[in-house]
Amino acid sequence: MLHFSTTTEDIVTTIQVGTQEFFLSVMTQADTPREQLNSEAANIYHIFAEREREFGFGPNVAVEYPPIIEQQTDDFLTDPVGYIATRVGEFRKSRPISQIVVLTTYGQQLLGPLSSAGYTPVKIDMPAGPDHTYAFTLARDAQAAGACSLYLEAVDEADEKIRPTFVLKLVDGNGRLCGGACGSVHERDGKRFAYLAMLSLVQGLPPTTGTRLAEAMFEALRGQGVSAIHLGTQTAGRFYEKLGFRVTHRLVKGLRTRLSGSGGEHLSDDLVMMSIDLSNVNTMVTPNFIVGS
Repeated sequence: MLHFSTTTEDIVTTIQVGTQEFFLSVMTQADTPREQLNSEAANIYHIFAEREREFGFGPNVAVEYPPIIEQQTDDFLTDPVGYIATRVGEFRKSRPISQIVVLTTYGQQLLGPLSSAGYTPVKIDMPAGPDHTYAFTLARDAQAAGACSLYLEAVDEADEKIRPTFVLKLVDGNGRLCGGACGSVHERDGKRFAYLAMLSLVQGLPPTTGTRLAEAMFEALRGQGVSAIHLGTQTAGRFYEKLGFRVTHRLVKGLRTRLSGSGGEHLSDDLVMMSIDLSNVNTMVTPNFIVGS
């Protein structure tokens, strides 16, 4: 069962998974200083980054993260077509490129030049996420022997809407940080939406811990009046689909790969954008809210 108790600082949830008990702190910008939200989110990111080491990139995808330091001078933003053409030329020394996919939060800046160069733009609407998120695709010679996709990702890390407005921190009975979730909540057209930046756990926790964490997040966000959640993931599409998320955009097939823990076979994961309508989600348990002193 989940038991929520409220204090002047945050909401603490007790989560029982099998025989193990966890404690979940729910922090928002309404009750937690900005610096603490940033720090708690950074701690969860370290867990997320460590778990990402379990994944490699798919054999049929070449990946590029253009460096963005100064928006007014960086080649990718000032001459995206030329930058990508140069990178394609380099990659083609080893194998041909079948398609190019660009995912970026600089979509407004890149829309003109990439569209003029033949790229197909798709605006990815995430009301609580970065406003100018776009995917651009350009088909090339898909029939060439050994061809692969080229995926480029460029995110404006200074975007205000990337800054967390909620953090859920999961610890065990010894106070060890076991994972959590973070993201942002914003309002549009009279409705409140959430953007989930990450949800991650350390290795070795009991099965269903991730599901219970997600359910607690659903309840916490409902408590903030959130009607829908949006996210993008390279590695956890199957997990989110089991929770009830639907794929809104499938951008790169087989972007990431990993070994299955059970059979040892290689599993591939697509880059997908996803959303869930919280009004259609039934969690496994109904939490008891207890007002604490």
